[in-house]
Amino acid sequence: MPQMTLLDVFDQCQDGMQCHNRLLKSMAKIYQSMEFDAFWTEFVHYLKYSMVVFKREAAVERTIDFVAKFAVATTKRQDQQQEGAGDKGEENVAEMEDESNKFLLTILEFLLQSHSAKERGVRFRCCQLINKLLSNLGDEAQIDDDLYDKIYTSMLERLRDKVPVVRMHAVLALSRLQDPTDENCPVIKAYLFLISRDPNPDVRRAVLSCIAPSTKTLLAIIERTRDVKDTVRRVAYNVIAEKIHIKALSIAQRIQLLQDGLSDRADMVKEACATKLLQAWLLQFQGSALQLLQSLDVEQSVDVCQQVLYKLFEKVPVEEVVDNFDLLGEETLISDDKLTCESAMYWRVLCQFVQEKGVSYEEQLDKVLPSCIVLCKYVRKFLERLTGCGEDFDRQLELEYIGQQILSLFKYMDLSDQAGRRELEKLLHDMMICDHVSHALMKHIISTLHLVKSNTDTLVAYLAETISEIREPITIVEKTLDRDERRQLDLKIANIRVRQHQAKEELEECVRNQEFARAAELKRSVAELDAERSLLLEQGEPQSQEIRTEKNDPFTILKCLTVISELLTQLPVKTLTPTLHMLLESQVLPGVQNAESDVRNAAIKALGLSCLLKEEVVMQYLPLLIEVSQHDTETVKTTALQCLFDLVHMFGLGITRQEAKTAAEEGNTSASSDTAEVTADSLDNTLSDATTTSSKKSDASADIATKLVAILSAFLDSESSELRTVAAEGMAKLLLSGRVVSSKLLSHLLLLWYNPLTEDDNHLRHCLGAFLPVFAFACRANQELFEEAFMPTLKTLLNAPTSSPLNEVNVGNVGDFLVQLVNTKLLVVNQNSQSPVTDNPGHDHIAVLVCNEILSNPDSFSVKLWTRLLNQLDLSPDTQLKDMQVLCDQMLEVVKEKQSVKAVERFKASIDSMLVEKTNTDAAPTSEEAEGDESAMVDARSAVTDTQEPLSSSQTSTVPDSQDTVATSVDITSVVSDSQSSDIAISVVDTLSDSQNTQVESSSQGEATGTVTPALDTTVTTTENTTASMKNVKVKRTTRAKSVKTPAPIQMPQANKTAKSTTGRRTRTQVQADGELENNIFGSPTPLRGSKANVKQVESLEHTRKNLQGLLLEGKDSSQSEEPKTPRSKRTGIRSQKRPALTDVNGD
Repeated sequence: MPQMTLLDVFDQCQDGMQCHNRLLKSMAKIYQSMEFDAFWTEFVHYLKYSMVVFKREAAVERTIDFVAKFAVATTKRQDQQQEGAGDKGEENVAEMEDESNKFLLTILEFLLQSHSAKERGVRFRCCQLINKLLSNLGDEAQIDDDLYDKIYTSMLERLRDKVPVVRMHAVLALSRLQDPTDENCPVIKAYLFLISRDPNPDVRRAVLSCIAPSTKTLLAIIERTRDVKDTVRRVAYNVIAEKIHIKALSIAQRIQLLQDGLSDRADMVKEACATKLLQAWLLQFQGSALQLLQSLDVEQSVDVCQQVLYKLFEKVPVEEVVDNFDLLGEETLISDDKLTCESAMYWRVLCQFVQEKGVSYEEQLDKVLPSCIVLCKYVRKFLERLTGCGEDFDRQLELEYIGQQILSLFKYMDLSDQAGRRELEKLLHDMMICDHVSHALMKHIISTLHLVKSNTDTLVAYLAETISEIREPITIVEKTLDRDERRQLDLKIANIRVRQHQAKEELEECVRNQEFARAAELKRSVAELDAERSLLLEQGEPQSQEIRTEKNDPFTILKCLTVISELLTQLPVKTLTPTLHMLLESQVLPGVQNAESDVRNAAIKALGLSCLLKEEVVMQYLPLLIEVSQHDTETVKTTALQCLFDLVHMFGLGITRQEAKTAAEEGNTSASSDTAEVTADSLDNTLSDATTTSSKKSDASADIATKLVAILSAFLDSESSELRTVAAEGMAKLLLSGRVVSSKLLSHLLLLWYNPLTEDDNHLRHCLGAFLPVFAFACRANQELFEEAFMPTLKTLLNAPTSSPLNEVNVGNVGDFLVQLVNTKLLVVNQNSQSPVTDNPGHDHIAVLVCNEILSNPDSFSVKLWTRLLNQLDLSPDTQLKDMQVLCDQMLEVVKEKQSVKAVERFKASIDSMLVEKTNTDAAPTSEEAEGDESAMVDARSAVTDTQEPLSSSQTSTVPDSQDTVATSVDITSVVSDSQSSDIAISVVDTLSDSQNTQVESSSQGEATGTVTPALDTTVTTTENTTASMKNVKVKRTTRAKSVKTPAPIQMPQANKTAKSTTGRRTRTQVQADGELENNIFGSPTPLRGSKANVKQVESLEHTRKNLQGLLLEGKDSSQSEEPKTPRSKRTGIRSQKRPALTDVNGD
């Protein structure tokens, strides 16, 4: 067999991995038979063929693997020879060491010299081969310090490479060079930067798999469990499960990891958390689920712990899960020494899990669930323990949690037995009136009591009596006589004794004298005296008396108010009954004035729930709720604010009409007079008065509703995170339900969502993140609100001062998100439509707004943003494409920045292509249409020439009816809608600007709270003044949808990541925007809006245009050459009307 050459080895190693061992032997023989220099020259020649290939081809990957194996194999082979020659002396050993590492050092030197090549494939293969060489070395391998420094310097430079795959393999190559014990390790510092700032998910995933866990890197690894990419999150959970012990994590970190992992939207992440992380933690506790629960906070994280137990139960058959629960003793109860918070929760969750499996597992349920009477006795014993805990507050909280878990067991029982129902009812009654049972157990007691008493009215009356017993319990009082009464009683008793002695002596005398008749009388007299004496003696003893004593301590009042709140929450109460009204007046209203904040909070909650039952009660206590939301503690403010939002959401802003109606009636009381005959003149006066009265009522109602909206929206700028979250959630609900319609509020919510200060408000971020796409894609009217909020929102971010947190927001990310929200094709109706939707009026309107903004300020630093957004728009084919061409031409004339010019040219090219497609898709003229007499052609051409005359201003700026529009102005007008009656148009701009006056340039409140509201012009233009300027203003519509459907999910932007935290460097636009020069030079010009042409006149030309189309197509060549000579203003009447709107940017 002929000897193989290097070419043969390199050729065959590409075929498969199974032949590599044989080829390694052949390569070793060639290596030993040749001089090193000659071998290296030929070897590197063939290696370069694979190193220039960037694509991940299988043949190239096999070649790289073979080269790495050969380089390490030569080192190991020479090491074995070195061990055999250990007796030859130290000099020979040193020479053999240099010889054994020569090939490895040479190839590493070659790779380190080539790592900065211009070709990306060479850089990629260098990093890949260095990684494989270092990985194939043994665990005890050592490298020289100089070589370490060279590899370290080169790979750190590759970490900044622009190609992601190069950075990824550079990360892998540095994995063995990191030192976790060194706090200043440069490799770990580079890892920490890449793991949070690199935009490529593969690089972040590679860093996660390579970084060594330590106290310095632990937080960075945990943060990746909330990465935007699901593959990165899955790797993060795998790394935590394999490399980090549970004791290295705090309880809060454990809970957060489980909560995020088990509720993740990606199935792969859920699976990684359940199978990897949870099983690894369970293995660290030797498979004990109770010990795992002890490492978590079961009292404060009930839902997470329940999810954990469910995941553990699902992996095991039900029979085995029941058999493994060995804490139950006699009568299927847990003994007192084993009853803890963890065991009680495990017991409850196990019963719930088995009960949800259905009737087929009733036998297993009977093994873990006792009978009703037995459990009632068990709870009474537990109640004695709760009574005897004394002043040990921690022990009382622990026992209350155990009691909650035990009471929940009654839900899974069969309560058809009357004896068991009576025993359970008596137990729950005794627990409610017990002084040692706090308000924390009332929720579970009432829910359990509802299982026994299913009738709502009966249960309400029963709870009202129980509340009376709790507030005024029956007490036994011993009544004793005072000193004077006692003396008089003693005198009476002494007198009776004297008379008794006398009667007895006479009785004895009569018996001796045998006067039996007299003796019988005396005997009866003695008996009467004895009875009288006994009665007097009983009167002298202390007497016990039952009386009702009212208890006014905070503990008792809080318990009563909690019962009322849970009654209104859990029971299906539909109206405010007399019993509930009595409880409102006797218990709730006095509690609002209590000195304890917890009592006031419970009273406000009960008051809000009561108002939801009857609209007439709302106006009576609405001022009280508003007052409490302004001047109480933060907790009480939050509850009052929640009540206000619930009332507006339930009844709408029409609840303010009752007060407005009352005020209007008081102002018109003089109108009611004696009955008189109605003449024709008096009838006209009566109608006039009725119209005036109706107008006053409407104005008063609108004014009150405006003030209410302003009060509620003011909490969006609150310094309190809780109040801000409640206000944002409430406003989202009102907008989604159609109670309030306001583009300014939408803009405020968008800014609040992107504000970096709200990054830790998870509930706020989740709520707004779910609301914005659902609201936008529900109906077209909602997208119009986003169109109105588009420009103010972006201008607020662009003009934000450097001291404001909004300056850190990635404006491009916000613009991309808004462009996606106003895409009409993503509406729920259009997504469910069978036919494709081509119209996109949302993007058409945004295109006009952006073009006008560019023309109004072409030298601004924000032109790059506007031009980039233009190329993301999906315009309708039926839009005025020729007008957009005019806008593009004008932008190309004024825009000077090169990148912006290129972006405008791309946008213009897309417009041109759409125009060509539209022309081609029009119906081609038939031969019959092309034929006609010459006179008809001349008449048609003259008709076209006549219609090209400019339209008058009265034709293009017609004012719509007042019912469809409000006063047109540049600022955003809020419209508040009431579903119960006609819509109320309310302009809340002035009111909101008073309460939310956070101007961008000089707002102290915006800098303090981190929120900046859009600084808009609040001038309202009258109809007479805007008739001449309505060409540039698009009239806002106030249509609303009656129903909201959930749209299909879209790709959400990451609001909690700024440009700096996403890419690691700021864009040029943002760096320039940070300067104060832009804030001083570039203001906020009034945005111009493209006017619409008179549609009727355009449609009147449609028929004539189609008849002339054949002729125009025949003369296309000549018309194209002559068209540029024709002035733009003379082409069509429509275009001549648009030019003033595009050139007069100052509105002169």
